[in-house]
Amino acid sequence: MALAAAAVLLIVIGGSLWVRSRPPVQTATVTIDLRERSVARGENPSQAVQPPIEISRRTRYLVLNLPIGSNEGTYELTFLNGNSAELFRSTGTAKLENHIVVLRAEVDLASVSPGSYFLGLRQQGMEWTLFPIRVV
Repeated sequence: MALAAAAVLLIVIGGSLWVRSRPPVQTATVTIDLRERSVARGENPSQAVQPPIEISRRTRYLVLNLPIGSNEGTYELTFLNGNSAELFRSTGTAKLENHIVVLRAEVDLASVSPGSYFLGLRQQGMEWTLFPIRVV
């Protein structure tokens, strides 16, 4: 009986040490500053001279500093491939923080293959503004 109790105790201690030694699951939060990346009206984003914004596939939350002149409120966010096919869509609420309109949104890029895409943003009922994105 004492031997069985010792074995159970060793299993419990070993299990707790194994759980503690595992690296924590990381939920990457990425901040992207779009304030200087406004696309001029009528300008196609592929014509705009802007390097793509690099973002990791491990990203789970985006914090977007919206372009100057953006309003507070609910925004839709989408990722589009080169054929304008939507990979996923999310929503978030933009609020004024320290004189910057900041949008926070939950995203999951784990299923997105590395490559070039467009990040689309719009307030409901408005036109999409597209920004070149490179998923790495």
